Amino acid sequence: MAMRKQLAVGSVWTAGVRAGVSLMGLANTVILARLLTPEDFGLVAVASVIFAIISAFTGLSLAAALIQHKDPQREHYDTAWTLEVIRGVFVAALLFVIGLFFAFFGDPRIELIMYAFSLTAIIGALRNPRIIDFQRRLSFHQELLIQLAEKLASIVAAVTIALIYQTFWAIVAGWLASQVISVVLSYVLIPYLPRISLRRWKGLFSFSGWVALGSGVRELNWRGDKLMVNAVLGPSVLGQYEVGGRLSALPVRESVAPLVHVLFPAFAKLQEETGRLRSAYVRAQRILAMVAFPVGIGFALVAGPLVEFALGAKWATAGLVIQVLSTLFALQAIATPFAPMAMGLGRTRLLFIRDIVNLVVRFPILVVGFFMGGLVGLLAARCVTTVFIIGQDLFLARRLTGATFRQQIFSSWRAGVASLAMVAVVLGFHMIGVVSPTVSDIAVLVLAGGVSYVAVTIGLWWSAGKPNGPEREVIEMVHAFLPQSKIV
Repeated sequence: MAMRKQLAVGSVWTAGVRAGVSLMGLANTVILARLLTPEDFGLVAVASVIFAIISAFTGLSLAAALIQHKDPQREHYDTAWTLEVIRGVFVAALLFVIGLFFAFFGDPRIELIMYAFSLTAIIGALRNPRIIDFQRRLSFHQELLIQLAEKLASIVAAVTIALIYQTFWAIVAGWLASQVISVVLSYVLIPYLPRISLRRWKGLFSFSGWVALGSGVRELNWRGDKLMVNAVLGPSVLGQYEVGGRLSALPVRESVAPLVHVLFPAFAKLQEETGRLRSAYVRAQRILAMVAFPVGIGFALVAGPLVEFALGAKWATAGLVIQVLSTLFALQAIATPFAPMAMGLGRTRLLFIRDIVNLVVRFPILVVGFFMGGLVGLLAARCVTTVFIIGQDLFLARRLTGATFRQQIFSSWRAGVASLAMVAVVLGFHMIGVVSPTVSDIAVLVLAGGVSYVAVTIGLWWSAGKPNGPEREVIEMVHAFLPQSKIV
């Protein structure tokens, strides 16, 4: 019960701050989309994809290694910091060389963005390694403060430059500002002077090596299609795809992040208790589905009028991207706990193999879909690959926990049925003409969808005899803050 209360408190703290961060991030995207063009977003997206793939392949996930370590000493932290600095310099050099390539054979604007990202790589590598102590103690207040400050600095820098110059440099400036604030606050919250050391590199790399390879493969898998879109359709269409993808991921990611954030350290503490691990895994699936299904599917249902109202008619293609991807992100929630569970168990090699399989299966399907149907074909291909990815994660979770497919899928049946009811209600309003990009119509659709989902969920739970499930988990989470309250 002590751990469950810690997780509840940590989740709610994370939820509160991340809600603020998400709202600021959403406001930032909306303002920049109004001030800039799809091409501006596309140019930065090309550089950011290259940066992300290189960072993932070279990243050692040393923070995760320290969290998973049972008793890290100063030498472990110093080694982690030294390795990060070496990696940062290496990544910066690679980005600089790639920038030179764009100077001669590509878009010179991307060349300059690559140089800016080189600086970002070095700054980020200087972060205090002791900052992960907060996650180890399941204490998230300080880390959330950093996230809040990062986002605020990013917004101020980006919006200021966008208002004055209307240039893609606004997006780059936001990245740089957030990195600087992150590094400064990491030392303010935990004063620590790292020393150059490589004494514990073998122990850290034994955990993080597979994680780095898996992360690189994963980034290539999930971001490589953007380079394909840019090469064939140009940066303007890529900008639509990038903004649509970013906005479609935001509601689901931020709504489930409070729980996902605490799953890795929580699962790490249950390494030797298979029964409790299985129970915790299925319980996490239920809660994630209850939250992600209505948020993601609901967002998809209102994406058309909402995008036109918030961003303008020039972003209509981004609305289509949101309708498809937001639904897919919602459905993937039932498989979301697998990765942090495998990390907590130290099964990083299994994660790497899984990412390789995903790449080998997923990317060819995306290429075929894209060249057969353009952007629409690419979105259709992502629907197919999402089904495969979910099935694979559920299969691997069965191997690690013993939870059957039936347990993993049908334990969230109430959330699924309630989501279908929500879809029927909102589509009914669409059919009678409530689809215009106005505040009134959008509010009606959101209210109708939310009320129908909650009503059906509660009705199904009561009719089933109020069994243990995500509904009761929410009540117990509230009870953690109100000890005198009575659980229904």
